[in-house]
Amino acid sequence: MSSTPVAYEEINEEFYDEQARSFNPIRRWFHVNRYRIINNLVKSKFRNGMKILDLGCGSCNWNLDGMEVFGIDLNEGLLKLAKLKKRIYDYTVAGSTDSGVKDGSFDIVVASEVIEHIPDYGRMIDDIYRILKPAGFAVISVPFDTALSLWKYLFFLQCLFQGYILGNSYYRKWCGHVNYFSPDTIKEAFLKRGFDMDISFTMRGFTIFLVAQKKGMPQEYLSCDDITIILPTLNEGPNIKDALDELVSYYKGARIIVSDDGSKDETKDITLKYQDKNVYFLDRKDTKEHGLTASVIAGIEMVRSKYFVVMDADGQHPWQKAGELINQLRLGSALVVCSRVKVQGKWPLQRKILSYAGTFLGKISLLIRNKTCLSYDILTGFFGAEADFWNKIAHNAGNRDKFRMKGYKVLFDFLKIAPKDTSFTEIYYEFQTRKKASSKINIKVNLEYFKSLFTW
Repeated sequence: MSSTPVAYEEINEEFYDEQARSFNPIRRWFHVNRYRIINNLVKSKFRNGMKILDLGCGSCNWNLDGMEVFGIDLNEGLLKLAKLKKRIYDYTVAGSTDSGVKDGSFDIVVASEVIEHIPDYGRMIDDIYRILKPAGFAVISVPFDTALSLWKYLFFLQCLFQGYILGNSYYRKWCGHVNYFSPDTIKEAFLKRGFDMDISFTMRGFTIFLVAQKKGMPQEYLSCDDITIILPTLNEGPNIKDALDELVSYYKGARIIVSDDGSKDETKDITLKYQDKNVYFLDRKDTKEHGLTASVIAGIEMVRSKYFVVMDADGQHPWQKAGELINQLRLGSALVVCSRVKVQGKWPLQRKILSYAGTFLGKISLLIRNKTCLSYDILTGFFGAEADFWNKIAHNAGNRDKFRMKGYKVLFDFLKIAPKDTSFTEIYYEFQTRKKASSKINIKVNLEYFKSLFTW
């Protein structure tokens, strides 16, 4: 029985591409989604003129949009393939801890599935810090490799099959893995070396993703003349001032529409104090259509800018992440979904059950409609779109009437009517539980959603 070389430097140049085309659906799902998430994380931080380095890049399969990336890897065959497919513009054959890259020369450094291969991984993290410019970002992924993770056991079976049944000696050596990480251990490794944590989460318990930032000058405000931010409200008086203060201060030039569904508290009075700061109060108390979806749709119909963002005014959607959403739109995404990866604070058990059940049923509902959204947060209330793209679909052939105005899952209603080939990208955020005022979710709005599942 033949065996392939153990050395990573000599593995087949198609090694990573073959994994994404695997006949094994779990293996294919794992690699395709890992690449997609890394791509989204990089795009969320990228601005025109930034320089990206992929350290230990392999064939740089994550670069789905052809961004300008410089690659470093020990396997020249993989590097040549990456350059041929325009995933990198140039490369150096070198190790991940002896790259020779100048101090402070890149804005973003990617290390996807690399750190688990490096015996002295602390030295590699130090090198990433050195290479980054002040306030630059490290985008990292490693296997979730603990006794409590599903990945560990599937990887064991994969190595057993490939290494001892098919005779592949690279798998027999566990693909060169020498470190084993949990979400806490990889996070701590970056924090202790001076990084600030931007976000960390896992992909279904298979892969740990982490974005860490090098210390540096605070980020300047974002110029947003092409953006409208829509805040649907109902009795958000305790929250609206904080929301407007942050949005007005950071997203300079953005128009903000507070689309109010008939608040009986001080929401209107507080909002009107911001009229001279490009904030508009849309008073819907006397309209026939009431509901969160109706408020969002009414706000969107007032948009005159190229893009719009929809987010809650109650602090559950972090205002800082709106900048990442805006960035993805400007990079060419017609629809950007903000996916919850973690809940900060305590959710009541009933809310958890309804959220998980609703997400599961919603994805089945879309699947029946021949729309694959299995890996996305289809029930998020935090999203953005190109206005012309949204309006073309929402107003086509009476589609506006298909939105359940009394409901609260406007994005789900949109996905139902969108063409099946509609593509969208994600950003990732930690959902904050309410600190002030009360949730508007009740039996009636839940019933509206469940009706929506079965309405065409």
